Amino acid sequence: MTCSYLLNDRILKKLRRYGVSGILSYGLLNTAYYLTTFLFVWFYIAPAPGKMGYLAAVERFFKVMAMVWAGSQVTKLLRAGGALALAPFVDRGLSWFTDKFKFESQGKAFMAIVGFCFGLALMVFLVITLLWA
Repeated sequence: MTCSYLLNDRILKKLRRYGVSGILSYGLLNTAYYLTTFLFVWFYIAPAPGKMGYLAAVERFFKVMAMVWAGSQVTKLLRAGGALALAPFVDRGLSWFTDKFKFESQGKAFMAIVGFCFGLALMVFLVITLLWA
């Protein structure tokens, strides 16, 4: 086993102690990473002319996402550590969000936030890809 794997495993075990807040913390950092990195790669690393056609735009989307995913493997330990550092704040924020919007449980509030993150990512990915089609 590699050192980074063991370190990552230790961080993930600590994150699990926070329950849904730890998972949410890691998910929020992943959402931020994928959105910002996708936009950065799309516009600055590998810029492309507009009006390339739907098939070419979708093909480009998958190529860009492959680059973003490869980068995510390199930054995984950093994001896990960041998630661990942010978990207490996310825990307080999740409690506030649950109370403010009158969710029955933190689990339901968690699912609403996760749904928002997936929806935002899907919208950004689709809109950018279709604008270049």
